[in-house]
Amino acid sequence: MNNTENTSSVKTRLSVSIRLPLLIITSFLLIIITVIVMVYLRFEKRTVEEYTAMGKSATQLMTNTFDADKMPLYLEKNFELEEYNDIREELIMLKKNYPDVMYMYIYHFIPEGGEVIFDLDSDYNLDADPPGTLYDPDPAVLEYMDDLCSGKEVPAMTGDTEDGYMLTYMRPVFNSKGEYACHVCVDFSMEDLHKQDLRFVLGLLLALIAVMIIITALDIMYMKRNITGPIDRIKNATDKFSYEKESDHQDNIRIMEELGINTGDEIEVIYKLFIEFMKNNLNYMRNLNQAENDIRSKEAQIGQISEEAYRDILTGVGNKTAYSKRVKEINAAIPDGKCDFAIVMMDINDLKKINDVHGHKAGDQYIKGCCHLLCETFKHSPVFRIGGDEFVAILQGPDFENKQSLLERLRNDLNESYSNEDLDPWLRYSAAVGMADLASDDNTFELVFKRADQAMYEDKKRFKEQHGSYR
Repeated sequence: MNNTENTSSVKTRLSVSIRLPLLIITSFLLIIITVIVMVYLRFEKRTVEEYTAMGKSATQLMTNTFDADKMPLYLEKNFELEEYNDIREELIMLKKNYPDVMYMYIYHFIPEGGEVIFDLDSDYNLDADPPGTLYDPDPAVLEYMDDLCSGKEVPAMTGDTEDGYMLTYMRPVFNSKGEYACHVCVDFSMEDLHKQDLRFVLGLLLALIAVMIIITALDIMYMKRNITGPIDRIKNATDKFSYEKESDHQDNIRIMEELGINTGDEIEVIYKLFIEFMKNNLNYMRNLNQAENDIRSKEAQIGQISEEAYRDILTGVGNKTAYSKRVKEINAAIPDGKCDFAIVMMDINDLKKINDVHGHKAGDQYIKGCCHLLCETFKHSPVFRIGGDEFVAILQGPDFENKQSLLERLRNDLNESYSNEDLDPWLRYSAAVGMADLASDDNTFELVFKRADQAMYEDKKRFKEQHGSYR
């Protein structure tokens, strides 16, 4: 047999020659992504910090240009007041000293929005809001409306707007009585800086990718020559191996020796150990081949005799002899507390009627069908036929842990089969079942069996009361 069949499952995976470069590339990509994200976040954070500091400075100077106690008057009279126009001129001059400021304005916030008090472009820019206009807050501002209306300071806000990527800083102003009067606000355009950051990050990304490609190519060349290359040669050589005859093993050794791998590292050591192992294995095979054949022959004979002695011929489950042997083993283990089990007793309903009316061939099918349902339900437990129509399952492992739900499933399967009147009578499987498990005061298997048998008897009684003695 060629070892290609033995390694078919391995061939579905990527080879080391591919996985190692992929590992390197993945590692580089993770490093690059981490660096890019950190650099970008650092630029973003630094820009926000700088503009926030500038916004605090500008808004502080703005508060010095007006009287907070006159905010209601400014809102009512605005351009009719000479003082209002003088303040606007001072604000315009101030804005010129901050070229990075895109918008400078003063709002009084109420729950419905922001009332415009000063807008530097309101007298000549048709898009600006005139004094008294109720400003409809942006989504970013809505989050802080309660704080704004109560005169609390809110953090600088950044985000995309109709005018691009902006940073807004708002400073609350209070009148001489300590009451909230308005917010002085500045908007900075971060669009250009945002684009510069992205261009820088993109350039850095391209540079790192170029370095990654060069390093990866060099690593792949090195691995191909010193690691994956020798491994691939060994793997390709083993693909040619056969194991059917002794001469095949001799050829396998010759194929490996012809590789002549001399890497001077662990791969060479493993290569030579592999050849040595193959030679030792061949020697053992020569000495043990005949003995193996004899053992296999005897084991086959013993296995056949044992199987015939302990198997029920009709159903293939354990017979009465196998059952008695298992009972002795359990009785020996009970005193030591080394076993935990349950017994399911099954007695087939109406077997005599099936045999009498439809013949023993149909009866045999009926028995095998009922037995099959029992075996399929308790797949992890031994099943025995202890009489013509009686079966016992000794539950263990998962079957014991889930015994109650499995018992209910078996009863449902039997009821469903019996209720299917479209089937032939001998295919409508029906049986009474009962279960009992080892109690703390049980010292023999037979005590548990009696309770299971009694439970089965009660189930059969219920069946007869419902369906009669025969179907």
